[in-house]
Amino acid sequence: MKTAALSLCAGAVLAAGCESVTTSTRACTPNYVFGLHVDVVDSLTTAPPASALLIARSGAFVDSVGPEPSKLSYEGGPTYLRLYAAGERTGTYDLTVRAPGYRDWTRTGVRVTGDECHAHPTTLTARLQH
Repeated sequence: MKTAALSLCAGAVLAAGCESVTTSTRACTPNYVFGLHVDVVDSLTTAPPASALLIARSGAFVDSVGPEPSKLSYEGGPTYLRLYAAGERTGTYDLTVRAPGYRDWTRTGVRVTGDECHAHPTTLTARLQH
């Protein structure tokens, strides 16, 4: 009987010890974070194209956005074109940006890291060439 009681007690201690290791005390926000932020510009003028499409691949996963038009920046600044992909996804991505009148821009092996709450954004600039 004493052996059974000791085994039960030891199991309770081990379970309690495991719980403290696996339980996170970090408070996650409800924000939705994109892992990829790609600013699209003309390589010579640095102005954005009228529109562009982003394709992000990681293994069998494919995410695409666009074609998206250029937008005015806040406070009446210059126009810009930022494309977002890989919402709350970590991984290694191969990227393609397509825009009318430009050659495709590609990057391979782009890493997106994260933690238990969100992806950590990786920001790149796609400098398009005619």
